[in-house]
Amino acid sequence: MGKNSFDVSDLKRWQKQGIISEQQLETIIKQENIEIKPAAEKKSGWNLITVLYYFGGFLALLSFTLFIGMSWDDFSQWARFAVALIALVVIGGLGLWLRFFQKFETAGGLLLFVATAILPLLVYTVASLTGFWAEGASFYESRFAVLVMGLVSLAGAIAVTYYTRFPLIALLAAIFTHLTLIDIVQMIWGESFLFIESTAIISAVFILFGIWMTIYKMKNYAFWVKLYGLVWFLITSTILFFDSESILFGLLFLAVYLIMAGISLFLREIMFMVFAVIGVYIYIFNLVFDIFEGSAIFPLILGIMGVSIVLLAVFFQKYGARLFRRKSDEKIEPVVEE
Repeated sequence: MGKNSFDVSDLKRWQKQGIISEQQLETIIKQENIEIKPAAEKKSGWNLITVLYYFGGFLALLSFTLFIGMSWDDFSQWARFAVALIALVVIGGLGLWLRFFQKFETAGGLLLFVATAILPLLVYTVASLTGFWAEGASFYESRFAVLVMGLVSLAGAIAVTYYTRFPLIALLAAIFTHLTLIDIVQMIWGESFLFIESTAIISAVFILFGIWMTIYKMKNYAFWVKLYGLVWFLITSTILFFDSESILFGLLFLAVYLIMAGISLFLREIMFMVFAVIGVYIYIFNLVFDIFEGSAIFPLILGIMGVSIVLLAVFFQKYGARLFRRKSDEKIEPVVEE
């Protein structure tokens, strides 16, 4: 029969239960030279602590954005620079301390995410101080300054992602890449460039790049790149679909989202299926609205669509685990930290 073992947590539990006194606990720890480790962060995953972390991180970013939006005009250019620099240094420094010295990796990573999101603002204030970004200039008139801001911010996001290995910052890298590519497009096509069409193409590239990252075992980072691409692709393709009166474009819209459903099954990723279902329902709703607008049967069709959504949810609960289970990892959990 194997011997039982115990650690400091057992000793503390015995002390609370009255089996040993507090003085005996301290004596044992000193006598045996037991090292008491500091409190560690809970294992990553979707738990209450993680939800609080992400809620707090995004709330901090939102509050800073609102503060800047409401008070920006009241500040001088030097005051704007000071606010951006102090916020970046303080939040970034706290994030580094938590992540690398206190081993609270998710909490520290989220603060570094907020600090990285402030970087474009700092670049903008520096460009304004130097006169490189003219006050009141349009997006097109400031295209070269925007390009510099985008490239510097992108380089910073890539560097932070590489140094911290925190996947969420890949989302900022995608945002800064989008900004940079849109600016390059307007440099080529001029002020009247097509933003919606350009963004649709760029978002499709993000999706393909995210798939490539997934195949090459970078799925934690790929998740945010794909999510960003899918959201923008859904928005832009839906706008183009509603604006178009072409039946062929409507069929192309439907075909794209059916292919997306196939990609979902191939990659065993629920995220693609969610967007595929949304796209298909948008097509069906638009088709039904065009055909049955003003008809008494229109509410009935909507009711049928609602029931079908419920049945889809039932189908997913019964067969989702089988359809989306990866061969490499039998148990799928949302990953928020690598």
